[in-house]
Amino acid sequence: MATGMDKRHLAGGSESREMTAEKAIAWQRNRIGSRRNVWTLLIKIAAILLSCYLLLTLMFGIGTAEGEDMYPRIRDGDLLIYYRLEREFNIGDVIAFTINGRQLYGRIVGKAGDTVDITDDGQLVINGSVQQEEVFFETTIEGRQTELPVKLQGEEVFVLGDNRINAVDSRDFGPVQFRNIDGKVITLLRRRGL
Repeated sequence: MATGMDKRHLAGGSESREMTAEKAIAWQRNRIGSRRNVWTLLIKIAAILLSCYLLLTLMFGIGTAEGEDMYPRIRDGDLLIYYRLEREFNIGDVIAFTINGRQLYGRIVGKAGDTVDITDDGQLVINGSVQQEEVFFETTIEGRQTELPVKLQGEEVFVLGDNRINAVDSRDFGPVQFRNIDGKVITLLRRRGL
């Protein structure tokens, strides 16, 4: 037979079992909630990474300058960020373009409808007018492939490197077609000397 003390102990035992069950249920709910939070966090991180990937591949591009074609403004090893969606180009814009599988950078000096020529003494002439430029190197045509003067057609630009002596540019391969333009350079990050 159970005494009064035993009854209290038994009653207390079922109470403690109920408390333990409530704690177990609360613990299980917290665990499920924590799992949901982890999954939600992982989904948000994946969405951010996908957005960054899409921005950097579809809207913007990143390239590295190879060589000194645009010296002194762009140096070998500089990181360039360009905007891929730009289709309106102006004289003086620096663009990234691909010729024969190689990405190059150059400054637009002539657009559709312009006639581009270079005089024997190294002066750039657009539509019969000598251009005043801020270049540090003489513009030469010796040993170049393109016959000048050249009349630019619909979706073409004439591109020159700022380092006119050593640059590979439109003097070597002719006008650049719009379909070969990767984008307009919007900024550069110096990697040399860091």
